[in-house]
Amino acid sequence: MQYRMFRSIIASNKEPITLASDSDSFFVKRTHVDPYIEPNFSKIDFPKEKPSILLVSAIGASGKTTVAQAISFDIQLPILDLAKHKAVGDNTLTGILTTAYPLNAVGTVLKGLQHGKYGIIIDGIDEGRTKTTEQGFEAFLDDLIQRSDSSAATAIIVFGRSQVILNTWIYLEDKGANVGLVQLDPFSIEQAKEYIDSHIEGRSSGQNVNYAQARDLILTKLSAAFSAVTHKEKDDQDPFLSFIGYPPVLDAISTLLQAEKNYHNLLQSLEPATNDRLEIKLLVDISEYLLKREHKDKALPNFIDEIANDASPELGQEFRRSLYIAEEQCARVLSRALGRQFPRRIIEDDSLNERYESAVGEWCNDHPFLEEDRVRNVVFAAFAVARCALSNISEYHDLAHSYVVEHQSTYHFLYIFHELAHDTEIEVRYFNTLIQSGSESVGVNANISAEITGTAWEESDDELQEIDTDVELVITIEFPDKDQARTFVFSGKIDGAESIPMGPYLVNASVIVPCAVHLTGPSVIESIGSCSISARRVSITAPALTLRRVSRQSTDIGAELFINARSVEGHVNEVSNRGGLIEIQCSDHELSYPLAKYVKIKRTVAPTKDAILSEKYRRLRRIFSEFASHGKGGLAKYRQKIEHERVLRGDIGRCVLNALVSEQILSMDTKFYHVNMNEFSAKLGISWRQLRTYETSDKLDIFLRKI
Repeated sequence: MQYRMFRSIIASNKEPITLASDSDSFFVKRTHVDPYIEPNFSKIDFPKEKPSILLVSAIGASGKTTVAQAISFDIQLPILDLAKHKAVGDNTLTGILTTAYPLNAVGTVLKGLQHGKYGIIIDGIDEGRTKTTEQGFEAFLDDLIQRSDSSAATAIIVFGRSQVILNTWIYLEDKGANVGLVQLDPFSIEQAKEYIDSHIEGRSSGQNVNYAQARDLILTKLSAAFSAVTHKEKDDQDPFLSFIGYPPVLDAISTLLQAEKNYHNLLQSLEPATNDRLEIKLLVDISEYLLKREHKDKALPNFIDEIANDASPELGQEFRRSLYIAEEQCARVLSRALGRQFPRRIIEDDSLNERYESAVGEWCNDHPFLEEDRVRNVVFAAFAVARCALSNISEYHDLAHSYVVEHQSTYHFLYIFHELAHDTEIEVRYFNTLIQSGSESVGVNANISAEITGTAWEESDDELQEIDTDVELVITIEFPDKDQARTFVFSGKIDGAESIPMGPYLVNASVIVPCAVHLTGPSVIESIGSCSISARRVSITAPALTLRRVSRQSTDIGAELFINARSVEGHVNEVSNRGGLIEIQCSDHELSYPLAKYVKIKRTVAPTKDAILSEKYRRLRRIFSEFASHGKGGLAKYRQKIEHERVLRGDIGRCVLNALVSEQILSMDTKFYHVNMNEFSAKLGISWRQLRTYETSDKLDIFLRKI
């Protein structure tokens, strides 16, 4: 669906009404959005041609606000910007309307919404969601339904990130609202060219040929991603790279072309860039190119050489090599964006360091990664954070972590961090950021699962608190309709004294660690799909905890949150399980209502005094704890995961696994082990839930004794 059709659906039957006055959070766009490249949209669920409420979904930083402002200008409809508005709740929309319009026009506005003759654009619903409780957010959605209930045309248009829009869609559908869902598409290659051209200033006519060649070369290298838009009928399109065609990536390309006027030189530099992850590698190359250019063409001739000349020859040579290099630039960019002083002294000599910091302070104002005091786009932000997080300098680590805590993750971060990390061990405090980044891909046509796997806390001694042990994060993104999947693997070290933060989203997440896990969210922790956490201690800190199924389809994996810990603490004000299952198993807890009602005090780890039999039981239980539901139904796990030493822990574990296969309780193919649930129940005499809660049976006892 082209922008013109999208606009015509919204504009149908509209009679704009003048606001009494604009505010920061409720206004009409008075000027044309320039430059503006008209995007396309895909209909995801569109039962009626003019739904009363129209939801517009897109990944983070993809141009939603620009589209919202363009629609506002074109049709003269007001925008309610929830990123700037106070927390929403019951009658929020009604209250805004009664104060933003002249008293004699309020009745006309309310009637206009009910009949589709008037409309309101809501932007930043994901930011709005983080400011309020689950009850408050649902009350706000109820208000939208009530205001537009009988509308014969589209009255309310809502823009937001994929996950929040998907949850909103499910809620509105369940309430019987007349709702439609569309997705903001990435640009085609022709739209991408138009976007880039519109952002390049001061290009002379003599540069046009080399400029066009450089621009087209870059886009050609990204063509795999754009082919998904340009040739939608193809089955071999790669949905994982669709974010390439959105403004942040194109803005990075524009910044490169704007900074480097020697397009011939740029062509020679980029031409050799080829590998099997070409598209992501190219984004890294663009970022690296800009940083090297800042060092070589700006910093060296303008201030580093002068400082180096006033030092000893050896020190001067070191200055030219090490000052204002890429890693330092990334740290300075993050410092600016966080509003902090740069945390590290670069030069020991006071006088030279003062001169250096003064020069850097002036030149960094115009850094290509910056736009005033914020990072220009999410591509540069992801690159800067990744470079600092992977640095050997602890102060840079802290800057990176502070930035990801204060800024919402986007899809780009997972890809760029993975490209830069390679096989490098990373700090476990970034695991959650990577999971939140991956959750951007969750939608109607995509699934995600995340696994953090280490030594189980029940199998580790308290002395482990002083010992680093291996831990692994595996994020899998699937597009079932295309039978495509991609896996991202990260490794790190952890000790029992650490606490891994998680939230606000858990999507098909499985966590087995020897340390603590802290579930947290500014307004709500959302457990989506089947999630389980096994940790020494679990703390929960959020106003609300909500369980959601992956989507509204009845065939989807149900909502479930299972916590297994020695101790659990924390508090939430409300729990919404929506028919899902919450289980909290622990030896002791400090939970109050409503979480306390889901607690089940745990029995001993192994229900027998026979040491060998107990170990067999623990191995069997650990083997099955690795399995998770998958998109095609059933329970499966990669063979190398089940056969890993952290799961089997020696000969007893291997014998238990062999027995499970021999008895056909488990089957295997070249990649996976699969659980045969009928054989599981018949031969072990126990249900999946009973095993998870440390129960046993006569049949299970006989099975283990035979091994």
